[in-house]
Amino acid sequence: MADLENNASKGKTYEELMAKAKARVARNKESAKEKAQEDKKDKVLPFWPEEVRSVPNAILRGALFTVSKERAMFKELTSIASVDGIEIRYMGQRLNQVDLDLWEMLLHLQRLNPLGDRVEFTAHSMLKALGRGTSGADHETLNNGLARLIGNATEVKWIKERKAFAGSLVSSYFRDEDTNRYVVKFNQDMATLYGQGHTYIDLEQRQALGQNSLAKWLHGFYSSHADPFGYKVETLQRLCGSTASQKEFRRMLKVALDKLVEVGAIVRWRIDNKTDVVTVEKEPNPTQERHLSRKKLR
Repeated sequence: MADLENNASKGKTYEELMAKAKARVARNKESAKEKAQEDKKDKVLPFWPEEVRSVPNAILRGALFTVSKERAMFKELTSIASVDGIEIRYMGQRLNQVDLDLWEMLLHLQRLNPLGDRVEFTAHSMLKALGRGTSGADHETLNNGLARLIGNATEVKWIKERKAFAGSLVSSYFRDEDTNRYVVKFNQDMATLYGQGHTYIDLEQRQALGQNSLAKWLHGFYSSHADPFGYKVETLQRLCGSTASQKEFRRMLKVALDKLVEVGAIVRWRIDNKTDVVTVEKEPNPTQERHLSRKKLR
């Protein structure tokens, strides 16, 4: 009030001073709004089309989501197998490809809004989207899946970039018992996982692989490579987290690779009899083709 009186004594009317003050408040609000919008840009997932799912490369190139049905419990941060250049440590109940199906679907819904905003769905709609039944047991399986995604600590390090992400894969969920409607939230830092590279997963192909967990893991793994390296059989077994015997894994691997050819994910594959190296040939997607073209120009 004192400022108004002082300015009024300099020839300004009360109305002029109020108009000036309101304009200043409006500018401050607009500035705050612009800053909030800029902050949100850093907290959104990259948008992807409806017919695909998108997963961070670091997640697809290791055994965080294993192929095993066994669910070991890690009571402290434990190293998980991953490709060179990436370190993953995990604490909680072991995750597998069933959990990845759910996580992919949740992220697919989240991509439409900034991280931290509500992701809403009914249990029935989610189960149908996942191709599962809708019985009481199926509803409980969904609850358990969400609990596993929340009840973990996941640490991902990119060695060369000297960057890291640490947190749970889903922050929280709320369920309305009367309507069976869920509200799920993700940590805003989830964007950092995507910032280090992500891959489109052909949903139709993945669903066509049915219950073959190894085929699903290989589908994601090779999808994340524009021009896949050759990997030894024992390396692939370590990276996917399989607990099968070497003989059994080799049999399962051949079946799974045939499935990838069948659904069109790869063109052909072979295992070298001398080196035991698995090589696959695939058609890169448009984004990967551009990546390969840039590499050739270097």
